[in-house]
Amino acid sequence: MIKNIISTLFILTLATIISCKNEKNEQKKNENVSVQTNDNFPKTNQQGKDTIIEKKEKLNNNSIYNSKFIEIKNSLINGHKVILLKNEFDAIYKKNDSLKTTLWECGSPFEWLDKEWMVKTYGVENKEKGTFDRFNGEITTIYDKNIKFTTNNHIVLFDMAFAKNNSFKIISHNITLDKNTTLKEFKKIFPKIEIENLENPNNVRARFYLGKVEDDAFLFYFKNGKLDYFTLWWLLC
Repeated sequence: MIKNIISTLFILTLATIISCKNEKNEQKKNENVSVQTNDNFPKTNQQGKDTIIEKKEKLNNNSIYNSKFIEIKNSLINGHKVILLKNEFDAIYKKNDSLKTTLWECGSPFEWLDKEWMVKTYGVENKEKGTFDRFNGEITTIYDKNIKFTTNNHIVLFDMAFAKNNSFKIISHNITLDKNTTLKEFKKIFPKIEIENLENPNNVRARFYLGKVEDDAFLFYFKNGKLDYFTLWWLLC
């Protein structure tokens, strides 16, 4: 009888051990599934969280561009550089409305923007003459629909454009200004830019300097609360 009891206890103990082992294996298996699952989902959740935070920060940040300077090399007109070689310009703007060559008595920005070519073509600068030795001071203006350029016949420089058919882009911040840009939006994006009142109360102007010396600038004109036109202005006289 004792023998039977011992035998029964042995069987029960063995069953318990097997059961525990199976239980542990099942638990381990479940843990492995859980770990694998957690490796996938948190990434999605974290991405979602980051996106929400990013959107929230964008909404809370009223200023995208905290500067009153825009360099020429950081700007695009209709997706093209502000300064183009003449052959580059001709390839982009194949048909021009008209050309007009006039004497610029106060000089031109080509004197420093394209100085090497000007010296090579027209000789050294003549201080008494106020320009290059053989240069007659004439600059050609190119009119193409609602945009205007100037050229010394070597490089072409953006001059002025109406926002209706043209756009201005700040490359570094991927900001595009065009006919849809309102004055209200502009003020939020560029809080450091002073809005200048003009004679007409419905018209105002904003100014971005090209460099630390606050002379030459990009000017943006707004009419009735919307961007009307923009120009590249030089202090010459």
